[in-house]
Amino acid sequence: MERRQLEYFLAVAEHESATAAAAQLHVAQPTISVALRSLEKEFGGQLFERTSIGLALTAAGLALLEPARQVLRDFAVAQESVRDVLGLAAGHLDIVAVPAVAAGWLLEALVGFRRAYPQVGVRVYPETDDNAIAAEVRSGRYNLGLTVSSPVTGQLTSQQVGTQRLNALLPPGSSDASEPIGVDELAAMSLVTMHPSLSTSRRWLETQLNQRGTSPNIRIELGSTEGIMPLVTAGAGYALWWTPMMGSDIGECVLRPILPSLERPIIMSHRSGALSPATEAFLKIVGTDAANTTSHVTK
Repeated sequence: MERRQLEYFLAVAEHESATAAAAQLHVAQPTISVALRSLEKEFGGQLFERTSIGLALTAAGLALLEPARQVLRDFAVAQESVRDVLGLAAGHLDIVAVPAVAAGWLLEALVGFRRAYPQVGVRVYPETDDNAIAAEVRSGRYNLGLTVSSPVTGQLTSQQVGTQRLNALLPPGSSDASEPIGVDELAAMSLVTMHPSLSTSRRWLETQLNQRGTSPNIRIELGSTEGIMPLVTAGAGYALWWTPMMGSDIGECVLRPILPSLERPIIMSHRSGALSPATEAFLKIVGTDAANTTSHVTK
């Protein structure tokens, strides 16, 4: 079994197509097919089966998925460590995060990290589900995961690195900007929000109001955060807003804390065991005690 074969396998698994995988990896499609047949011969069974929409993993393919990711991740750790000692490269850092954390705490952390290690490539991926983030980090797809709850797994090292607080973002001209606003008052106001599967803040508000025998007055439900600020600015309603939030100018809108207050932890997780130099460097920058003091990333 070779590293390249596993790369081809993972690309086909992701795209459900040998043709799409070949295009992504810039190789000929027959090269992918030959590599997969070689893997299947080595394992003694099929890794993919053809369906009406493409190639799907068999039970054997599913069993190989996470180990293959971890093999490639371990290879990258070894490669980056050696290259860094030789002064050839500093590697990269893949982070998956809850969107509100990615737009707040993580941006602040990346400012300091990029200042200290400008040669390290960083890629940030959004994910709204904490359990999915934990699973992806555990599988080796990402170096670090940022969630708002502790992952339920013994295979990750996790610790709190920050806190976020929930506020109400009100249209321009709203009064009492410095005073908290109660959830009962919010129940009577029009809410601009996202689907509950995409918004932990909406789920929290619904729980609070349901306990009081009422529910949010949802007027506009969006599939992403992009339209929230313009709609609130136009007076369409209020929105739920986590702070700190970098890169988000609220303009003339009014931000008020909510009572009862909701503060949630920001939890950073990584696989237990050996870490890449770039991961160790990031942990050191954000002040966690998980960083290895013998990190070889060169500033």
